[in-house]
Amino acid sequence: MDKFARLAWEARAGRLFGGGGRLRPSLVIQDELHLLTGPLGTTVGLYESAILRLCSWDGVPPKVVASTATIRRSGEQVRRMYGRDVQLFPPPGLDARHSYFSEPDECSAGRLYVGVMAQGHTAGRATVATVAALLHEAARLPEEHLDDYWTLVAYHHSLRELGRTLTSARDDIPAQLIGMGGDGKGTRELAEPSVQELTSNLHREEQPRLLARLEEGCPSPAAVSLLACTNMLSVGVDVGRLALMLMLGQPKAAAEYIQATSRVGRHRVPGLIVAFFNATKPRDRSHYETFGVFHRSLYRHVEPSSVTPWSIPSRKRALHAALVILLRHGHGWSGEDQASRVLDDPGAVSDAVKRLVAWVEQADPAVTSDVAAELKVLVDDWRDEAVAARQARGALYWSGQGRSTRHILKNFDRRNGLWETLHSVRSVDRECQITVKGARG
Repeated sequence: MDKFARLAWEARAGRLFGGGGRLRPSLVIQDELHLLTGPLGTTVGLYESAILRLCSWDGVPPKVVASTATIRRSGEQVRRMYGRDVQLFPPPGLDARHSYFSEPDECSAGRLYVGVMAQGHTAGRATVATVAALLHEAARLPEEHLDDYWTLVAYHHSLRELGRTLTSARDDIPAQLIGMGGDGKGTRELAEPSVQELTSNLHREEQPRLLARLEEGCPSPAAVSLLACTNMLSVGVDVGRLALMLMLGQPKAAAEYIQATSRVGRHRVPGLIVAFFNATKPRDRSHYETFGVFHRSLYRHVEPSSVTPWSIPSRKRALHAALVILLRHGHGWSGEDQASRVLDDPGAVSDAVKRLVAWVEQADPAVTSDVAAELKVLVDDWRDEAVAARQARGALYWSGQGRSTRHILKNFDRRNGLWETLHSVRSVDRECQITVKGARG
């Protein structure tokens, strides 16, 4: 879905949606629907209005099949994103323990959750002691289970906290392990190559290599002892040998907690999740005090998904892109120099506007009039730009063709152009540079 934003920029993208003798998509399979929340889901929902309109250009809409795990009030989320009602499959049965997809396995141990909160110690010192204890005891298991719990997955909620853990892994944790090996059974070493991180800082090319390395178990020299990660772990990572996790702090969303902890203990052996709570944080203390009650009804605490594709900030960010996609790929204005057709083909412009307004009437009727008014302003600005280009004896381009040309779409760091347009759906926040001036130490 990151590439949805490129539809406004790419001339050949319209081939994906039929036309010219090609069939249009009739089935859309949406996996991991519960991940489309917040700014990402909001931006995706607005681009979906143009994409599904292109798929149903001839009046026959595609069928959308969405799969999801941890979600609540999915009807409202689907209405905002896809402009249609939800039909749950399979429908609820008489017994919640047996569904179409699964049934309880009474023979497997599942996962064990353990809560830890150190009173009278700083969070950094307590974290070092907890990590060292888990690594030390995993190395003392019988040989048949040594590999199962050899890799400790340390889950963090921010890169700042992850940086502290990586710093401790170079000095404090190895020193703690040396102090714990005084019983004559040996000391576990935490070499620097055995400490890895799975975050957005990791280059895209390195990610599959790290996942392949996680499959290497003990006693392989490439085995990972400590994996420091963020929520990248909870999206599609399935490594069968992972069974030990340290959850540093309670996530803000119960769905994230369920998704992250389900990445361990998925196959051979039961999973052990140690939830570490900071005694100085009231929210962590509250979760520690209600630890048993919370975990006996995990799915009851899943929060509703927040998706607002037609809110004012979302419309300012990408409403013009949806209009461009419909005209460029629906009405055949794909050529780079065909943005000037806004003056020559008013019928196509009116049709694209009507299609978007009709979509908003289904998805969020309360803002239909506001969206229609904003689309009128966008079209007027577009026409003014096209008139100025013709007066200068030039064409109006979709994207930049040099400093002397006029174009509709521009990057966020460029001055020349009419509308700032995304290249990736994930890039929903603007960036700025900060210069700190003052006395140097």
